[in-house]
Amino acid sequence: MWAVAADPVHWFSRDSWWDTQRTAPVGIGNLVDVEHWRVQVRLGSSASALRTFELRRGPVSEQWLLAGITESEDAAA
Repeated sequence: MWAVAADPVHWFSRDSWWDTQRTAPVGIGNLVDVEHWRVQVRLGSSASALRTFELRRGPVSEQWLLAGITESEDAAA
């Protein structure tokens, strides 16, 4: 089981709507904000390596995408 090792970081970025050429009727809602979370976790015991999961969800998506996983040997990372 994964245990959260630090406070998660949450932010938003903007989708490049000019590249996707996504159109929508007026009043449909937010079509540009991409939601992100960065969560640092450890597997099982506190002695395991610290890993950072980066997740994101597009402006019209109901599902989260695992954008990346990085690993650190430094417990203070």
